[in-house]
Amino acid sequence: MSTSKTKNLSERTSHEKIFELYLFVNPLGSYCYRCENELLKFVRNSEFKVHYQFVTFHNLQTVDQYMKKTKKLDETDLDLENEIYTRIYDAALSYKAALLQGKRPGRQFLFELQHQIHHHNRNYSKELLDEILDNIEIDKKMFYEDKASAAVKTAYDRDLQIAQEMNVTHTPSLVIFDNSNHSYGILLANSITADTISEICNGEPLPECPEVKRLVEVRSRHNLAKVVNMTR
Repeated sequence: MSTSKTKNLSERTSHEKIFELYLFVNPLGSYCYRCENELLKFVRNSEFKVHYQFVTFHNLQTVDQYMKKTKKLDETDLDLENEIYTRIYDAALSYKAALLQGKRPGRQFLFELQHQIHHHNRNYSKELLDEILDNIEIDKKMFYEDKASAAVKTAYDRDLQIAQEMNVTHTPSLVIFDNSNHSYGILLANSITADTISEICNGEPLPECPEVKRLVEVRSRHNLAKVVNMTR
């Protein structure tokens, strides 16, 4: 890994540096939920200006990972795998639909969904969605119209395509950009903690371990910002 490229993340003084963080998550995953809170902890304590997004992502690998590590389910059960795949996909579309009503309501929806699942052992269902929507600042009728729309499905497909271009293969994965380097970002595919994010943003040396951190060329950075900030 080029040392000069790594140092690009710390060239500017703290008041000049702006970071963009994209955390790719399984909306139903407990470890992803913990990593979201670690990212928020970093944002609260950081001296840098930080923009962040939670981007839902799933594929067969993340479904198997969820079944094996999170729920300890039999990943050889194809019917169950298909059911969970569909459930995660539906939750991802729900989050995209909630974001159409604003970043704040979208994040509020995601956190409340995760809170109910991981702290109250609720199952993902329409009943749970209705309950959440009745208690947050989201128009329920508009939410379900958007969730069923081709626009939301297309936007999520674009998220998946961009994740692939960024070498994101599982969740959680964090991609970090800063305003001193427009072509490259850091992909953190493990150990996503507030301390680790802080070390990267402060320009500390990256270990030569591609499974943990690696520099990736990102041609679609602006496309990602456009997709995850989809508005009407």
